[in-house]
Amino acid sequence: MTCLETFTSHLDEDAMLLTVGKNEINFEETGEGLPLLLIHGLGMSHKLWRRQVPAFSRFYRTITVDLRGFGESSKPSVPGSYAVSVLAEDLVGLLEALSIPRAHILGTSMGGFIAQTIALDYPELCLSTILCHTSSRMNIPPDILKERLDMLASSSLEEYAKLVVDQALGPNPDALLKNWISEMVSSNDKNAYSQVLSEGLSDFNLSSRISKISVPTLVVVGEHDRVIPPDQGRDLASGIRNAKLEEIPGVGHCGYSEEPGVFNQIVLKFLSSL
Repeated sequence: MTCLETFTSHLDEDAMLLTVGKNEINFEETGEGLPLLLIHGLGMSHKLWRRQVPAFSRFYRTITVDLRGFGESSKPSVPGSYAVSVLAEDLVGLLEALSIPRAHILGTSMGGFIAQTIALDYPELCLSTILCHTSSRMNIPPDILKERLDMLASSSLEEYAKLVVDQALGPNPDALLKNWISEMVSSNDKNAYSQVLSEGLSDFNLSSRISKISVPTLVVVGEHDRVIPPDQGRDLASGIRNAKLEEIPGVGHCGYSEEPGVFNQIVLKFLSSL
């Protein structure tokens, strides 16, 4: 059994596929209460939230999802299939199919791009928005992005995954965590991953619109995040009326996995304050 299977097998017991439009979306829901939708970032899957589901599902109907292109969800190759707005439409369709009129929306990194899009284009669906390790525009530092694009073009996903992990995690990362994230990234379909990277991220920019986000919002940044540096999260928070900002010390781009206890406490405190 792999490291990935060891840590996430319990998350797959209730996962199921639901047809949304022309695609199948894999999701899992656990717990009861107000709905809380968790949206992963590039190269991940619903398994990313293994340390959040047990904590959040004690109080909320917690829904984790594989975005199209990832995990067990459909992987279309038609041009335009992975624009952020299209990914957002999938999740709106998922909520509708589950008869969920409103939900708390939490997204990390690219998932934060999607969460912002939902908050702006479908505000009636949002009880609140929690934006983690993300920005209002695609602004990964050029050296980080170049390394990724070069490695993706010239190497296997296994080698590429090692680079992603080195860039994403903070100082002195746990070896088990490194292996787990590396396995998740390397398990991707390379063609779908490349298409998401080019279509879903390259033109994303909501910086002129974020002031119109009207739902309660929490922004979470990591002290040592090199992929989306914390200053970008601070700028995001300052652009959203009454947004709250929290920084997790000592972590990189994956605070929910690097310091899950701290992350979970921050999120639950925010939600309980609403």
